[in-house]
Amino acid sequence: MSGTDGSDIDDLIDAARRHGASDPELEITALQDLLRVAWSLMTERQQETLLESVEAQEVLEADEDDELEDPDAG
Repeated sequence: MSGTDGSDIDDLIDAARRHGASDPELEITALQDLLRVAWSLMTERQQETLLESVEAQEVLEADEDDELEDPDAG
């Protein structure tokens, strides 16, 4: 993967989407697997930068909000 214009990541996302064409869970699993691989290849600083990003914080905050709204959540 050599480009920096986003086309490589889009190729991975499209492949995950095709993988899950018959079952959305397969797409989710493929994306989770790709995220885990990417995470393992990142330096500790890169991981911290991702976790501190606005996008990651929004996902983390949405997860916390969901738990607050669902009294049966973990």
